[in-house]
Amino acid sequence: MQTIDWLIIGGLLALLLFILVASQKIVRSAADFLAANRCAGRYLLTVASGIGGIGAISIIAVFEQCYVAGFAPQWWRFINGPIGLLLVVSGWVYYRYRETRVLTLAQFFELRYSRNFRVFSGLLGWLSGIVNYGIFPAVSVRFFIYYCGLPRSFTIPGIPFEFETFLWLMILVIGLGVTFAIFGGQVAVMLTDFVQGIFCNLAFLAIMVFLVMTFSWEDIFAPMVELARENPDRSLFNPYRTSGIQDFNIWFFLIGIAGTIYTTGAWQGNSGYNSAAKSAHEAKMAGLLGTWRVMVQNSLFLFIPVCAIAFFHNPDFAAGAGEVNAALDSIADAQVRAQMTVPMFLKYILPTGLIGIFAAVMFAAMLSTDDTYLHSWGTIFIQDVILPFRKKPFAPKTHIRLLQTSIVFVGIFAVCFSYFFSQTEAILLFMQITGAIYMGGGGAVLIGGLYSRFGTTAGAWAAMIGGSSMSVGLLLLQQNWVSFVAPFLAEHFGWAWLAARMDRCPVNGQMAFVAACVSGVVLYVSVSYLDRWINKRPDFNLERMLHRGIYDTTGEHAAGGKVGWLRLLGLNEEFSRSDRVIFFLTLGWTMLGAAIFATGSIGELFFTIPDRIWLSLWKYYVMSMFIIGFLATVCFLIGGGFDVAELFRTMRDTKRNNADDGMVVDGKNAGE
Repeated sequence: MQTIDWLIIGGLLALLLFILVASQKIVRSAADFLAANRCAGRYLLTVASGIGGIGAISIIAVFEQCYVAGFAPQWWRFINGPIGLLLVVSGWVYYRYRETRVLTLAQFFELRYSRNFRVFSGLLGWLSGIVNYGIFPAVSVRFFIYYCGLPRSFTIPGIPFEFETFLWLMILVIGLGVTFAIFGGQVAVMLTDFVQGIFCNLAFLAIMVFLVMTFSWEDIFAPMVELARENPDRSLFNPYRTSGIQDFNIWFFLIGIAGTIYTTGAWQGNSGYNSAAKSAHEAKMAGLLGTWRVMVQNSLFLFIPVCAIAFFHNPDFAAGAGEVNAALDSIADAQVRAQMTVPMFLKYILPTGLIGIFAAVMFAAMLSTDDTYLHSWGTIFIQDVILPFRKKPFAPKTHIRLLQTSIVFVGIFAVCFSYFFSQTEAILLFMQITGAIYMGGGGAVLIGGLYSRFGTTAGAWAAMIGGSSMSVGLLLLQQNWVSFVAPFLAEHFGWAWLAARMDRCPVNGQMAFVAACVSGVVLYVSVSYLDRWINKRPDFNLERMLHRGIYDTTGEHAAGGKVGWLRLLGLNEEFSRSDRVIFFLTLGWTMLGAAIFATGSIGELFFTIPDRIWLSLWKYYVMSMFIIGFLATVCFLIGGGFDVAELFRTMRDTKRNNADDGMVVDGKNAGE
């Protein structure tokens, strides 16, 4: 890291601080702090929520995954594309959730089920979320220590103590996230995330150009082919020959596809974004545009690890690989060493300037996720654990101060958890199992509440308790497998298969996630029907909760002509002509991916597709993603700029409804 590299990071931080100061001036109510008073446009939402959900930890996690599995993960995303598009255009979960006009998911649970269930689910979601978020600071800080070459400890003149860099840097970065989250609420989070999202995409483009100029496709493919010959069931480019890849094989991705459907909207790490759209239709369009936003990111997240594979396995780069491996060998923790493999490669290969740009990307990704998660988990505790016990609402200033205090507490917890917790498996698998503490039952309760009339409060309680219990039990099994469970079973039962499993729990995060979700669905459906049969409960009034028909008081649903057969594709009268253009372009792209997937699957089933065909596919796919992503970035920069200006105008002139604070009165949102 040279002076210019540090100046790039400092310049980005200065710009974000300027936006923070500007945004806090328009935050005047609880709805402003929680959801930007529901004034966000589609382009602003798309870019900001996208970078808010990535994070430095997510980038490192994807690097870790693709370094192990190569191009194979992207193959399974081809089938995920049409499914994801169908979910978006149908408005799966998000459309109906926005129609409820709630500020948090647990507020919806009070509307649909009961106040006691709101408190329980809010507390459970908060606990699941802060534990899941708990490793984020540690992973991010370790990246900066190794990537920037920071010392393990430092001293301050005049103070006779050594300070641990890991701890104090973690306090610094969490302090920044807390600052952004408490001073401007969702407005500041969203605006700064938008700037960071645009910056990251432009930086990705610059890094991609450099890597393409440094590594030829022959440099990349030659070691992959050689590795495939040595290990036929661990191919890095043929997705149907990956049975020997531990954790990130075909089952990981198939389960992930099913999990996407089940958990849509259930995870509340970005709860402010779920409620911030100007209308339910804007939320739907933001989801649709997300297909194009991720193209630059996905191409780079895939291309960087495969360049790292070439670097470490191609004899032409042996000298450099030796230096990087020596640096990696100095990292004692095997899990941390695996996480740092690709970042340390980048540190070696990138020139001055680009080193700083990538560090700034990771800083932006870290800060965007930190402030988003801190805001979400901090506000959820007040909104869904404290607020339901109130008989009268807080004054707006008091309400905001309580939200800010809760955010500070989550930051303190994250520092302590990151410092003391020992991570035992890959990041993505840890995120799956800790997320399942809430989502195991939360997915069933959310989907059942929005789409069924039969779901009951008893069914919701059973699903949430059953799903979380399964997840917590398996998490404890993982944490204690090596130290207690495996030795106990080996000593008392003498099971032979344990000999090869003593150092690793046979149940990974993905398996635990599936077990928790299945438990939640079975319990929700069975207990709800049993409760209805025993207590003769009537159907729930969905129209009132969703503000439809005679209950529509917001006027958000645009009237229009008949759409005919297009309605079968998810289009309705709310789609304008430009909306339909976006839809059909997205449909064409995702169906092209589906066609490639179908052709490859049939070809591999009945024939043997030559390696050169697979390699050519990945070459042209990465390059096309790069070109399309560049054009999309320009569009999002322009559209997002107009959305930002509109947000400031609307929030400056709109009269606030201070009763709109997240409380539920007589089965309706307060203030309606």
